[in-house]
Amino acid sequence: MLPSVSSLITRSLLLIAGLVVASGWVVFGATRVQQTDRAAPLLTAPERYVTDIAIAEEVLAVVQTSIRSTFLDGVRNFDWERASRGLSPDFLGRFPTPDDGETIDDASLVIRRYEATDLETQRRDQFLDTLRLHTASWTSVERASWKVFAFLLEPSRNRAYAKVHLQLGGPGSAGQRTVVDATVEVLVVETAPDEWVISRLDFIEGSRVHNPSPPFRDITDAVGFHFNRSDVNGDLRQDIIDTRSSLIDSGLSVVDWDHDGFWDLLVTESMNHSLLFRNDGKGGFERELLPIADRRLVPSQFLFVDLDGDGLEELVGNRVLYRDGYGSIGIYTRPDGEWVFLPQALEFANPSEVRRTDPQAMTAADVNGDGLLDLFVAGYETDQSRDPQRFNRVDAHDGADNLLFINQGDLRFTEASDALGITGTQYTYVAQFFDFDGDGDVDLFEGNDYGRNIVWDNTGDGFRALEDHPLTRHASNTMGITIGDWDNTGAWSVYLSNMYSHAGRRVLRLTDSLGDAMRADLEGLAAGNQLFLRSDDGGDGWEDQAPRLDVNVAGWAWGCLFFDLDNDGDKEIFVTNGNTSFRDPDAPDY
Repeated sequence: MLPSVSSLITRSLLLIAGLVVASGWVVFGATRVQQTDRAAPLLTAPERYVTDIAIAEEVLAVVQTSIRSTFLDGVRNFDWERASRGLSPDFLGRFPTPDDGETIDDASLVIRRYEATDLETQRRDQFLDTLRLHTASWTSVERASWKVFAFLLEPSRNRAYAKVHLQLGGPGSAGQRTVVDATVEVLVVETAPDEWVISRLDFIEGSRVHNPSPPFRDITDAVGFHFNRSDVNGDLRQDIIDTRSSLIDSGLSVVDWDHDGFWDLLVTESMNHSLLFRNDGKGGFERELLPIADRRLVPSQFLFVDLDGDGLEELVGNRVLYRDGYGSIGIYTRPDGEWVFLPQALEFANPSEVRRTDPQAMTAADVNGDGLLDLFVAGYETDQSRDPQRFNRVDAHDGADNLLFINQGDLRFTEASDALGITGTQYTYVAQFFDFDGDGDVDLFEGNDYGRNIVWDNTGDGFRALEDHPLTRHASNTMGITIGDWDNTGAWSVYLSNMYSHAGRRVLRLTDSLGDAMRADLEGLAAGNQLFLRSDDGGDGWEDQAPRLDVNVAGWAWGCLFFDLDNDGDKEIFVTNGNTSFRDPDAPDY
């Protein structure tokens, strides 16, 4: 997927900076991390600090550059003298050694959980020795990240308190991998213009995860799973990225295309080409073209599902054709073994001024209990969207219309979203049918960008939006959904991938001028992913347990999936994340 965003700065920072005007000083009670069973803290948050967001962020940028060029680069290159230049001569810190903490039982990983108890205070050389112990068996430090989620600049502007997610990771000589993940609070001080060092560092919580043997190896080329893209084609695609001309232009589906018991792969690049990688059953894939003759009809996503009950799946893409105030999505079917294209199978009213609409996810279910699968197509935006006069990053309603196609049999469909109560034009990115209230029919989850999600309750003769549902209370920029019984308790859980924002969290700390509703929405936008567990009373009593279970912080998250990675009988959570890279390393990604 290509991100539907346009800035390196996270959305939450943009949202908050655009909505909040804060200046001067604010006085709060001094805050400090919970110190249960812990020695006296090495530092505390200041009672008075700069609340002008622009000033604080400008100073933070200088601090980040300075710390990265000394401490982080030193650790990354095993250059401990350079790393020491990022620490003050009187540095004091607390950080666990590899053998501290307690072991977490796991069949395949070596996991140690660290708490801020019984850690000795370390001077600069001792602290660096501790980091040496963590990285001693690594052949390189591939990951050395320093993400600030609280930054309180003192009035003097030469000292600041920060909370930081510190992560180090690297491989061993035999391919094993280790990640050290820590939340720390630090005091940074300015020693010269544009030069800052860490004076105090206190550990809050964290873990060390070691994988003794690589669980996967890359066999892409060996099995023939590649596009054979030319250098010219690669440059063209990079041009699309650099000019931000695409939202989502590619997708991958895992299907049993020919019902031979082996999983095949459908890969598509919008308006370029689509390929079937047919599993040969011998450890490889054979490339075949899909039945799309016109490149203009190549979609960004496919749905492979039997819509007419004949035992053979249809192929549905999300490209839209336009004519005379109507839009239509075609269906490919194969009644006699040969593919036939039905260009107007999924037809809907389309205002004449709308010349482009971008559908995203497609999902199927029998919504009315007649034994036929119906189709929901999530609308994201049109060529009329994002008008500066009406576009709202927190509560946007100028996106595309969502479409619900009711199956009439024989591959005939009626678009009935409005007639059945599904209204609105938010920026819908993902959708999923599921019985959220446990009443025996399928409801619909609508996951939206730039606003709150919606759970549509199936009432039997239509749908109604559930007010104040736990899955929809705050805006969250939802990019993915997966549903499963991950812990084998017999109860379903819903995991939503959103966008965790370090910048959003630290900026929110600097203002007290927001109303309760807006603050809640902005906190939701910055809080990251959500894992809803159905409470004991059933119904819509879903509770977000992601922070408690440490599965909310997954960066700029996109798709997600419950699946059993290590074949131990329970399910892990896999989350894709990251931004799209500009060819110029000095230009912002998005």
